[in-house]
Amino acid sequence: MKIFLEPNDVLMFRDGKPFSGGDDHFARSIFPPSPSTLYGAIRSKFLSEKYPQYENFKIGDIPEDIKEAVGTPLLPGSLAITNFFTAKRVGGLIQLIFPIPKDIVKLKMEGKESLFVLKREEEMERKIKTNLPSPVLSPLWLKTEEPLEEIRGFLSQEMIDKYLCGGVPDRIIKHSDLYQKDERVGIRKDRIRRTSAAGALYSVEYIRLDEGVGFALEFTSIKDFPKEGFLRLGGDHRSAYYKEIDFSVPGVEAIKQMVESSKRFKVILLTPAIFSKGWIPDWIDIKSGEGRINDLSLKLVSAATGRSIHLGGFDIVKGMPKIMKKAVPAGSVYCFEMKEGDINKVFEVFWLKSISTEKQNEGFGISIIGGY
Repeated sequence: MKIFLEPNDVLMFRDGKPFSGGDDHFARSIFPPSPSTLYGAIRSKFLSEKYPQYENFKIGDIPEDIKEAVGTPLLPGSLAITNFFTAKRVGGLIQLIFPIPKDIVKLKMEGKESLFVLKREEEMERKIKTNLPSPVLSPLWLKTEEPLEEIRGFLSQEMIDKYLCGGVPDRIIKHSDLYQKDERVGIRKDRIRRTSAAGALYSVEYIRLDEGVGFALEFTSIKDFPKEGFLRLGGDHRSAYYKEIDFSVPGVEAIKQMVESSKRFKVILLTPAIFSKGWIPDWIDIKSGEGRINDLSLKLVSAATGRSIHLGGFDIVKGMPKIMKKAVPAGSVYCFEMKEGDINKVFEVFWLKSISTEKQNEGFGISIIGGY
């Protein structure tokens, strides 16, 4: 099922830091939200429609059909997010928006910013020494004496198509093109005295999405899930309106031909991924850079992963914060060389599929393929 969600008001998507109302406490929002935020919203919507007996759900007293769809407080059901994008509604069409890959940088030249894609330079591999944990990995590099800067933002579908086919995007979508931040101050209440608590000032950062901006989501079909309606999204009980609608993802033919010719490809994360080894996929040997997955023999030759992000949340059933997890951020890039295997297998494994070790059903680690 494919849906598009638009907020009815400001939204709050908390980062992983602990927060409680008090002096100098600040709750910061992240954008886009964690996939688990959308997963929880869909799950809660289904339960509110089909099984609103919350206390029974907490203890696992759940009808079999409900359990099969959304699971229990301890075990997941069949519900799984298979695609998750920031998106914009333009007329009757949904335009997908993609996280900018981490190997794209900007360079200021003659007062103007230009975009470049970092590359492996074989002649430089023998000259550059780094402290990379794996000696087989090559640094991504751009020959220039000017300082390079990281880019924050997004790419349109036109620009991501260009990048995936080996080109360099010439336009980015800035965060300010999609939303504005709305900071609000509050004070925690003393529930016993029914007055404002002393020394309990706090500040909360909300996200106000621009007109038509929302989220495109695809998830496994659940029987009798409403095709449109309202659901709670993010913190502070804010709501969004959703409706079933179709949207198209990038085509693969041109990319497949490029990869088949070069036997090299990039894997770009569209959503954060959690690996047990930290920044590197579990099936890759960190010393050799080689690994096997689904009859494919691959070698990791370079990576641009960005700083890890911290993901937390609050477990409503247990009444306590969830265990904090470190994740590789969306936009991270892994460059591979094919040793053995079929090109079609590459796309079966990595094209809009989850490569995360944990929380695959929640939409973590969804990836896409590019040539280089």
